[in-house]
Amino acid sequence: MSTDVDLYRVHNSIRGPGDPLYKYLRASIAEALRIRFLVAFITESGARLIAKPLREAAERGVPVTILTGTYLYNTEPYALEYLREKVGPTLELRVYSETDRSFHPKAYFFDRPNDSEVFISSANLSWTALTTGVEWSYRLRKSRAPDDYQQFDEEYQRLLAGYSRPVTEDYLRAYGQEWREKNRNK
Repeated sequence: MSTDVDLYRVHNSIRGPGDPLYKYLRASIAEALRIRFLVAFITESGARLIAKPLREAAERGVPVTILTGTYLYNTEPYALEYLREKVGPTLELRVYSETDRSFHPKAYFFDRPNDSEVFISSANLSWTALTTGVEWSYRLRKSRAPDDYQQFDEEYQRLLAGYSRPVTEDYLRAYGQEWREKNRNK
């Protein structure tokens, strides 16, 4: 009979809700040497779910970078504040800076001791998406598809370097005000 650990090692197709992405992310976070997330939006529920394992990684000296978007104001300001507070000062938290273009990627990168991997997913950083939602994800390992992995990695680096800005206190204050105004009418 297979255990979750056995399934984690062999399965690349993750088809929640019976096989949630969260358990794969937790396992990868626990072994990662570097963590990078690229998610269209983050909710408070997602921040609360992932903050503790990310903080534990950061406390081990693992660099953690998250690039998220604010397109359509789906990212909740409190989620950003919560991550900054709970993961700690080494978290590099950034937002996609092109406000007139849709931003909808979901990818979770992990550099591990013997390989690197990226989960290409339909799941944003929310509790429902990572645990009980109908979300599909695929794990691409660098060792098995180095050219494909490199393309995703290079695009992540391009977006981070050329199309993002840091989430600062000033940014949070301004975005929080915009978010409240936009969501008042919903």
